[in-house]
Amino acid sequence: RLQTLMWERVGIVRDAQGLEAAIAELAALEAELATTGIGAASRAFNLTWHDWLNLKSLVEVSKAIAQAAFARRESRGAHFREDFPHTGPLEASAYSSVRLAEGRLSVTMKPVAFTRVRPGESLLGRASPPRRG
Repeated sequence: RLQTLMWERVGIVRDAQGLEAAIAELAALEAELATTGIGAASRAFNLTWHDWLNLKSLVEVSKAIAQAAFARRESRGAHFREDFPHTGPLEASAYSSVRLAEGRLSVTMKPVAFTRVRPGESLLGRASPPRRG
């Protein structure tokens, strides 16, 4: 369910409606997982417990991805927002920073610091083309 949800709602092509639905479904998956038992009392070498922990982590990471995608109001890289199809100026590029504090995720957009190459510049300079043969 998690894989299908992430592919269909938070995949390469996204929109606000699908992302909101994904965020709600992820919350439901998290709640369902919280009420799911693991069987045996011992957790040592308990593969069901390991699977539960892995799924809990995958749901948490998926929530962070969905929230960050919802916060971004442009298309960037390989991910496309149907409701925000434009990339905006490269000089105003920002990256998503997701934090978990007091049980809540928060997303902030932080400006990209172009420290090596600025938009419109190249590291190649006037390098000659590679030789063949």
